[in-house]
Amino acid sequence: MLHRAVRRMAVVLCVLLLLTTSAFARTANGSLCYGDKGDEVRQLQEDLKKLGYQIGTVDGSFGAYTENAVRKFQKKNGLKVDGLVGEKTLAMISSQASGVQTQVTAAPSSQSAQPIVVSGQATTTTSTSGSSYFQGNYSTIRPGDKGSRVTLLQSALNAAGYSCGKQDGVYGSGTKAAVQALQRAEKLTVDGIAGRVTLTRLETLLSGGKTASAAQTTTAAPAQTTTSSSTTVSAVSRTLYPGYTGDDVKLVQQQLKLLGYYTGSVDGKYGTSTTSAVSAFQRSAGLTVDGIAGKKTFDKLFTSQPASATAQTASQVQAPTDGSYRNLSYGATGSDVTSVQSALYALGYSLNVSGTYDQKTVDAVKLFQKSNGLTMDGVAGPNTQKKLYSGSASGPVSDTSPSTTVSISTSSGPSKSEIKLLHWFNDIKPTLKSGQNILVYEPNSGISWTLRLYSLGRHADAEPATASDTAAMLKAFGGVNTWTQKAVYVRLPNGTWTLGSTHDMPHMSGSVKDNNFNGHLCVHFLRDMSEAEKNDPSYGVSNQKTIRAAWKALTGEEITK
Repeated sequence: MLHRAVRRMAVVLCVLLLLTTSAFARTANGSLCYGDKGDEVRQLQEDLKKLGYQIGTVDGSFGAYTENAVRKFQKKNGLKVDGLVGEKTLAMISSQASGVQTQVTAAPSSQSAQPIVVSGQATTTTSTSGSSYFQGNYSTIRPGDKGSRVTLLQSALNAAGYSCGKQDGVYGSGTKAAVQALQRAEKLTVDGIAGRVTLTRLETLLSGGKTASAAQTTTAAPAQTTTSSSTTVSAVSRTLYPGYTGDDVKLVQQQLKLLGYYTGSVDGKYGTSTTSAVSAFQRSAGLTVDGIAGKKTFDKLFTSQPASATAQTASQVQAPTDGSYRNLSYGATGSDVTSVQSALYALGYSLNVSGTYDQKTVDAVKLFQKSNGLTMDGVAGPNTQKKLYSGSASGPVSDTSPSTTVSISTSSGPSKSEIKLLHWFNDIKPTLKSGQNILVYEPNSGISWTLRLYSLGRHADAEPATASDTAAMLKAFGGVNTWTQKAVYVRLPNGTWTLGSTHDMPHMSGSVKDNNFNGHLCVHFLRDMSEAEKNDPSYGVSNQKTIRAAWKALTGEEITK
């Protein structure tokens, strides 16, 4: 009997070990997928069920029901439809399940969408009562969507005088053109996507009323000496994710800049700098740090006081009271990091006051050291901190840190005869391994950069090898981080040039430090279209089309499979 009990206990321990191993594998590779088990899967299932998706039993096992629900969620929210729960998908599911987007995803017709109110000021907005045109459902409708909501949109566009042709429930080119015409006339972001701002504006036109459009509610950023904010932000009515653009993004950037968390340009583009600034603010405000600007972040952001560093001189920033200083370097965190960042910011150095010693802090410290005759190593040691808090420290001698000055050259690239059309699974993937470098050449700009391979699946995940490579890639993409892919020529480690397609939007995890690129990107190569349609029907197919169009332009040949 004792031996039997011992055997049973061993079986239980083995099962627990397998479950723990599965959860650890998820953490290591950055995504939940079919076959995974554990508490993370259980939480995912509970969140999806809360959002109305059919997931079967909440059992902590990632099966067919869960994968199908994830795919439906990804399609509805404009994400890559692959059934894998990476950082972006997980953040969006968690955000919506916690109530951040309930007014968008499942607002009952009897409710009214509430404007965001700052400092007690109310804002006129369109009622979403049962008598409203869209019945309170302002979730985004995109080109390619089909169904009754598209038909309703088409009916509204036609009624408002923006003819989209036949009301067939298909969001085609005619509907997109009509939406763009409306957005252009109402001074909204012209992207052809019917989001919350566009839909509420259209609804108001049909009722003969007026609301402040996103363009009409933009507010100039107050001076740095402002001690309180009375800005009314009715345009911030959607959850903002990395990659989004618009006037509401500008509003967030303006407020972050006022508070000392953002030092980039107010351009309405939710890139890596904005994401980092939002994360830094969330950390300081005691919010969930995910870099996503939802209602909770808005409420805190637009009622916060400007950062203390903006109202102090460097000598007024709190220094260690015991006179001791530790060496602060990349990756360090804590109140002493915040103090260093605050003092640097007060002197005019460009960085985010986040409490985390990131690359921007390294660059700012190097420039401070150069400006004050110290050893320029980017480490805030005792000598650097003593000078920083002395009251006699100098501001930056130039606007650009030497570590971020990049000389980007152009070249002629490979000749036409050098470029081979190689198949990813048959010709390329078997020759590669993680950690190798590939050279990418963008033919329109003549700019090339080096990528280090990160992981290999249905495409190659890669990262810029250095900060200079990141800068070169960014310039080739017009100075913006975007998911819109470009056809490129890729020199493989064996020296062969082939055709590929890539973007420059950092996402999920990465392994290269100090490359100014927070995550990795994707490089696609030729695959059979039928296989891509089956396994990667959204973004994968889009890249395959880019590759085929580029090959035809290069050689005149059609790729038929």
